[in-house]
Amino acid sequence: MCVGSSVAEWLACWTRRRRAGVQLAVAILSGNSLRQTAHTHRASVHQSAKLVAALLRVVRITAGLAESNGNLLPGL
Repeated sequence: MCVGSSVAEWLACWTRRRRAGVQLAVAILSGNSLRQTAHTHRASVHQSAKLVAALLRVVRITAGLAESNGNLLPGL
């Protein structure tokens, strides 16, 4: 059960449970289950890393625009 004090904690828990279910299904359906499960996990981690990198770029761009408009203190 996913119980947390924040939306981020709940989302992280839900994502882990969802990923585990997908990996189990892949392992059951695949003749070469261990290799396939490892590949699925690597692909999932890679996609997550790309999403985090994109979000960080958006945050940096937004902060840079706010700073250049005088809406944010320099260095924040």
